[in-house]
Amino acid sequence: MTYTLHEPARPCYTHEQTEEPSFGVGASAPEQTMNDRFRVWFRGNEDACALAEQLWTALQQWDDLHDEPDHGEFSRELLPFLTFGIEYQPFYFEHSHILRPQFLNLYLQWTAANVLDRGDPSDVCKAYVLRAGYYGFLHVITWIIGGDTWAQTCGPEIWRSYGETPKELWEEFNCPDQ
Repeated sequence: MTYTLHEPARPCYTHEQTEEPSFGVGASAPEQTMNDRFRVWFRGNEDACALAEQLWTALQQWDDLHDEPDHGEFSRELLPFLTFGIEYQPFYFEHSHILRPQFLNLYLQWTAANVLDRGDPSDVCKAYVLRAGYYGFLHVITWIIGGDTWAQTCGPEIWRSYGETPKELWEEFNCPDQ
């Protein structure tokens, strides 16, 4: 079997995806969920969509464990997924040689952000950028799915989907009474 990096995606919806994504932006655009966006960005590849959703859930639980360590219920799901479950997720398994270093970078950035987000305003701005590692992971998935041009097309919308602002991050960690 010959391996190609940009093989056709398996569809997870019934209509055909055009080359140009419809991001649904603007005043008349309907509200889209992240799963809707994953389907566009990942050209309907159901395994990539599932990985993005699973990773989002795992990262939220991981962050909750760090912020509130008495949430033992999360670790029963989180630990197995991150230690060995992710390796058997089909999209991750197939592209782990690309995604594993990206996942390591996401982790390292998150650990640095956990120190910086409690610092001065300059540190909090840096933490804001570092906490966005998940969106970099999504951007890499678009590159795997469709190559450079597709990643360049989707990249701005992926990064725009980062909903938190530096001000909100500052208030969360430095103004707990608000």
